[in-house]
Amino acid sequence: MSSTELFPKVELSPAHEMRQRVAAQIEEAFASTPYPGDENIAKPDTDGASLTRAFWGKNWRDVQLTTLSNYHVDLPLMTPEAFRYYVPAFMLATMFYYHHVSTLPIGLMHSLTPPDPTLLQKYLDKKTDPLKHSQITDFLNRVGAFSAPEKAAIRSFLDNYTKWQPDARSELRQLPRAAEFWRTV
Repeated sequence: MSSTELFPKVELSPAHEMRQRVAAQIEEAFASTPYPGDENIAKPDTDGASLTRAFWGKNWRDVQLTTLSNYHVDLPLMTPEAFRYYVPAFMLATMFYYHHVSTLPIGLMHSLTPPDPTLLQKYLDKKTDPLKHSQITDFLNRVGAFSAPEKAAIRSFLDNYTKWQPDARSELRQLPRAAEFWRTV
């Protein structure tokens, strides 16, 4: 008896197929992203010692789900290089373990969403003091660290979010603005 007779072909739902496609794109886009270095995980001007200890020396593929859940609120404390390196782990955890990661999707969505659009436009038009708006410069520095394929993977993640996660929660407030922004970079 052949194995195909023992294990009948299972038809995957469109949402499952979409999730698999986006996950493959994320893994491919971030496959050669360089590790930021042990001393370059948390921004130096922050209290990021526990964040650094949690991610120290870890490949993004090997970070435990509990670590991702515990540190999603610290994503803004990561250096742009560390954020770039670890964001695929956060995206994949959200995609595959949504109901097990508490508020991780909200923290991730917040970190992928630009600050208030009017404030951002004033900053881009050089009508405000950049030092007063470190949130904007931090966000733009994080975005600037990504390569074109990495940005495309983030776009896919955001553009397909509600297709594979129809019961998403409050992160949906940020989703349209995040998706719109990542379509432009």
